[in-house]
Amino acid sequence: MRYEELKCDGKTFTNEAEISRILRAKKFYWLIDSEIEHAKLEIKKETLIWHGGYFYSGNWPYGIFRNGSFHGTWKGGIFEKGNFEGTWIDGIRL
Repeated sequence: MRYEELKCDGKTFTNEAEISRILRAKKFYWLIDSEIEHAKLEIKKETLIWHGGYFYSGNWPYGIFRNGSFHGTWKGGIFEKGNFEGTWIDGIRL
């Protein structure tokens, strides 16, 4: 299962096809192209917030990573906590 849930516009979605449709509509193509599993996501003010799950590979250009496991390429954004075993390019690490 790629997505467990997405919170967006005051609603919670759990259907993977519906989550993919919303991510495409919001132009989060980089996340759709990434290898992920059990993602718990939120979109707030056009920013992706990752609350949990596994980000195995792909390029993270911007957003907030609050918890989970990251193994991709971090190009920007805020990494709050979780397991980081990826490649760090730029961003803020709390």
